[in-house]
Amino acid sequence: MIRQEGLAIASLLVVDDDPDVLDAICAVLRGAGHRVEAASGGLAALGVLDRVSVDLLLTDVVMRGMNGFNLARRAVQRWPALKVLYYSGFTEFTIGRHEELAGKFLQKPLESDDLRREVAWALARPR
Repeated sequence: MIRQEGLAIASLLVVDDDPDVLDAICAVLRGAGHRVEAASGGLAALGVLDRVSVDLLLTDVVMRGMNGFNLARRAVQRWPALKVLYYSGFTEFTIGRHEELAGKFLQKPLESDDLRREVAWALARPR
C-alpha cells in the first residue's frame, strides 16, 4: 500500500461474475484512487493474484464455478497477508458462515460511500 497526500492508495482485486456489477464496483474504487484489478470468477482471480501483488480481495460470494468463500480460503492460504471483504445479495448463503472466514461481509446493494468506507476500514485493519 502506498500513502499519497494522506490517502492510502491500495491495490485491490474485485471478483464478480456479473460484468455490470464488476464494472460498477471497480469504477467506484478507481474513483477513490485505488489501483483495481478485476476478475470474472474465482479461477480468474487466482490467476490475477499469481501475477499482481494485491492488498485487498473484494469478492462476491455467490458465483458460478468457485464461490467467494472458497476463493478466499485458497487465496489466504497462498497469500496470508491478503485482506478480504465479501459481498452478496443472497443473505441465506452467508448468514452465520462469514465469521469463520478471513474478512467482513457486506450486503448488496452496495452504496458507493459505504463501499469506500468499508474498503478503507479493511485496509486499516491488521491481518
